[in-house]
Amino acid sequence: MKIGIIGGGITGLSTALALQKIGISSVVYEQAKALNEIGAGVWLQPNALKVLDWLGVKDDIVKQGIDLNRIEITNAQLKPYKHMESKVVQNEIGNKTVAIHRARLQNTLYQEVSKTTQVHLDKTYTSHTIKDNKINIQFLNGEDQVDILLGADGINSAVRQNLFPHAGLRNSGLVCWRGVSNYQLPSTYKNHGLEAWGKNIRFGFSSISRDEVYWFSVAKKDHVQKASTVDKREYLSQLFSNFDPIASELISNTNSNAIHQAMLCDLKRLPSWHNEKVCLIGDAAHATTPNMGQGACQGIEDAYYISNLLAQSNLSPSETFHQFQKERRKKVDYIVNTSWQFGKMAHSSIGQPLMKLMMKWTPESVLNSQMNKLYAIEKF
Repeated sequence: MKIGIIGGGITGLSTALALQKIGISSVVYEQAKALNEIGAGVWLQPNALKVLDWLGVKDDIVKQGIDLNRIEITNAQLKPYKHMESKVVQNEIGNKTVAIHRARLQNTLYQEVSKTTQVHLDKTYTSHTIKDNKINIQFLNGEDQVDILLGADGINSAVRQNLFPHAGLRNSGLVCWRGVSNYQLPSTYKNHGLEAWGKNIRFGFSSISRDEVYWFSVAKKDHVQKASTVDKREYLSQLFSNFDPIASELISNTNSNAIHQAMLCDLKRLPSWHNEKVCLIGDAAHATTPNMGQGACQGIEDAYYISNLLAQSNLSPSETFHQFQKERRKKVDYIVNTSWQFGKMAHSSIGQPLMKLMMKWTPESVLNSQMNKLYAIEKF
């Protein structure tokens, strides 16, 4: 059995590595001519680390990133609305959230996958057809044939467009800027992940190495037009000038051309993720806004579940994909919907004060229980 994976991002490479681990052959097709994740960071929460440990790459990834002992939401001057113990950001076996540059994570996965699995770059998927129980994949520059096809090509998935042409994105009305700053945080914040709230704007950051800090900022969409008239760095520095000086310093220490801007969207709920011998995974199936920091983590979880289910040889591809969706649907729906509501409330004059009160008065034991459910991975 040969499995084709469209997309060489975090989800696609994790899936190839998972299939490799259980002895199933796969090939990855990536449209980029070189692997070049944008200059931004990612927070790998304990559920993702549990899968990466199973894949045998966790230790290498942890060495390249920064453990976050504390993740807190604060006011603009970095005063937390609620102090949290470190156990809230780790699971029952001590995995903490790890902040790492996305490019380093992707490269680590790529180096491990490419030891035994083919990764074809410069392969832009255009369509596929199924004939004689085989899938013929068409690319801009050629074609190939596989037995099963997995679409791991992200929120703007071309595979999804082929399967479900009426699927659409949901625009949150929020814009996000992200960057990596050459900067050393004060020791107080070295192992912290922080998100500071102002009036209708948010600014978050964490170290991702000894002298690099990943930062992100979120505002309502009307700022896009305003920001387009001046230098991004200049505009953002002014926008967050009333925040703790760290915000302006991080922005100022980032090249304007390296500040990535994007509207925050998620994927409208799909009734199904699969059709015959083709299945969507990761953001292609259930893209979420980043407010819970679970987008990449859920793609990594998908890799674990789909590979283990494919290993059950008594199931047909259609039965496997049905079972995969059944296993994953409840959790990803919860994450997508909760993240959406979080973003809406955080930028609402009524919702934000309500969320602050909820954070302040919710017992830490309740938060810990909620996090443990989020971090749980089923054993096969």
